Amino acid sequence: MIIKISGFHETAWGARSVVLGSDGSREDWQTGIERALSLAPTHLHVLQEYRKPLRVQHPVYRRGAGDGAPATASPEAGRLRLCPYFFNHDGGAKLGGVLATFCPPDKKIIHGMQDAALLPCRVV
Repeated sequence: MIIKISGFHETAWGARSVVLGSDGSREDWQTGIERALSLAPTHLHVLQEYRKPLRVQHPVYRRGAGDGAPATASPEAGRLRLCPYFFNHDGGAKLGGVLATFCPPDKKIIHGMQDAALLPCRVV
């Protein structure tokens, strides 16, 4: 399981609020749960099943090597996380889109980072 703060909070960015149950001690997990409960209801947390990001190959664009040189794309190994976005529509949840985050394979928790690529996905 994983627990993280939801919404716009100073600890929501950069995975600072993330507590991964399988990655820490029992005491770390307990502290994360207690912190989440102490911040409720003003700063809600999400408790969810953690699934490791997929390892895939995807083309990544690199800047050209000089003034005016074209960017080139080459396939690179990485990890992929899919984030669905839902909107409240007529009293129910409606899928609004999906954002894929592709990052180098050595990153443990995928979040916004300098060397990640954000890839919009088409919802069919």
